[in-house]
Amino acid sequence: MNTRRLRLRLAVLFGLVAAALAIGPLLLWHSGRAEAIRDDFDDGLTEQMDILQREFLAEGEPDDIWFPAWFVQRADEWIDPITDEFGDLQPPLLLWAQETDDWPSFRNYSQDEASFRGYVSPIGEEQVLITLGSTGGLDQELSDLNRRTVLWAIGLGLVAIGLGWASASLALAPTRRMLSDQQGFLADAAHEMRTPLAVITASSSQALARPRSREEYVRSLSEIRSAAERASTGVNELLDLVRFDTGQAIPRLAPLRLDLLAEEVAASTVVPAGEGVEPVEVVARPGEPVVVDADMALVRQAIDNVVRNAVRRSTRVELTSRLDDRMGVVMVTDDGPGFSPEVLPKVFDRYQRGDQRGEVGVGLAIVKAIVEANGGTVAAANVEGGGAQVTIRLPLTAR
Repeated sequence: MNTRRLRLRLAVLFGLVAAALAIGPLLLWHSGRAEAIRDDFDDGLTEQMDILQREFLAEGEPDDIWFPAWFVQRADEWIDPITDEFGDLQPPLLLWAQETDDWPSFRNYSQDEASFRGYVSPIGEEQVLITLGSTGGLDQELSDLNRRTVLWAIGLGLVAIGLGWASASLALAPTRRMLSDQQGFLADAAHEMRTPLAVITASSSQALARPRSREEYVRSLSEIRSAAERASTGVNELLDLVRFDTGQAIPRLAPLRLDLLAEEVAASTVVPAGEGVEPVEVVARPGEPVVVDADMALVRQAIDNVVRNAVRRSTRVELTSRLDDRMGVVMVTDDGPGFSPEVLPKVFDRYQRGDQRGEVGVGLAIVKAIVEANGGTVAAANVEGGGAQVTIRLPLTAR
């Protein structure tokens, strides 16, 4: 899965949807604002007409009008300029006057690439007053409004895409981590499975190459069995993890002697043996009786996973059980190199390995799943002076 391309698509989709939702109100605001600007301009023309009518009706020949104005006789088709403002203008005054009924009306007019807006107001049966205003300022204001609206729309779109990118990144972060973990797991699993399969292939090929003695066949079969057991362990761990992920592993809680279980695991642990392999000692310290409510099979598997993990990297593994504030505790301590500092905070995450001696990295993840399914907690730490310690805590039985 190409998460980068998916994130880009989600960001663009989110940006388009968010921008559409935001641009709708923006367009409404733009329409309202443009209408208000036009209304303000028309109000200015209306005020000019009020002044014109008041002066014209009061004096007949007003001398203090500073804006373009005309008096028109419709019947005689006679036009009398009231002022000399914009004297070079030639609007269709007579046509406007004839088209106007008994109510004032606005008219638009352009001349020499300049635009104007006229206001026509009847003052008698055949008499009309007309005033005119340049719309240059109005057009500039509307143009500025359009430019601001476009910039706002672009800004909202970019912000929406940015938010979409951030949201898609957050939404896809678990997926990216999962894919990264899976890729690492597949690489480790392939490495772990390839090694035992290579041993099985080499040992069987060597045994079949020519007739051999009984001892040589036994040695080849032992190597094959050891490699098969290693591969089987990895496969079983993967299946166990799937069981917990799908909710198939439901613990059956019952009173359990945690101290006796720790002794049993220590006594039954198979330690590596052979030429060039250091002997490993696994012991359980005697302790007071610790009775918890837990599933014996699952808890045994969890403790066994921790012990087997410790055996691979140490020469001595010690199990200790005790009581601690209504909790039963089992500590598995080894004298190995301990966990890598960068791995320690996430050693119980799936597909994480404490070091190169570990397996595919699901053993401790299964431990965490088992312990939490039984209502407990698990923690890992490095021991001062060398070694690692894993602590399992389970609730004591109420009976």
